[in-house]
Amino acid sequence: MNLSKNLNDFNRRMVEELRGTFAANVTPFQTEDEMLVLRGPIEGHEDPKHIGTHVAVSLDQDVRHAMELASIAQREEMTQTLLSNLGTQVKYQYHPQKIGLYALDVIGTMKTISGLSQ
Repeated sequence: MNLSKNLNDFNRRMVEELRGTFAANVTPFQTEDEMLVLRGPIEGHEDPKHIGTHVAVSLDQDVRHAMELASIAQREEMTQTLLSNLGTQVKYQYHPQKIGLYALDVIGTMKTISGLSQ
């Protein structure tokens, strides 16, 4: 997986939405398929230098397509809904001492945009 520190607009805004949720040593990256991954040391890991993914935030293909077709105003409304909903999911579910084998994976779907619970 190739990681970049160059984030698209949505991922930059998601990082801002999540400000204060993660320790300062957790860094945002973007994958080649535009998934936001927040990586940093894992508390309690046997190797204190171990770096792992704490959270991964992505948008499913239907959401990406809908956003591409939307007007600027509609796209902004969709973005605000996604930021609020996905940000709340991460803040509610994330706990730095309870990171398992896999990262917390949060995906924006069309139900997320509609305001329905997933």
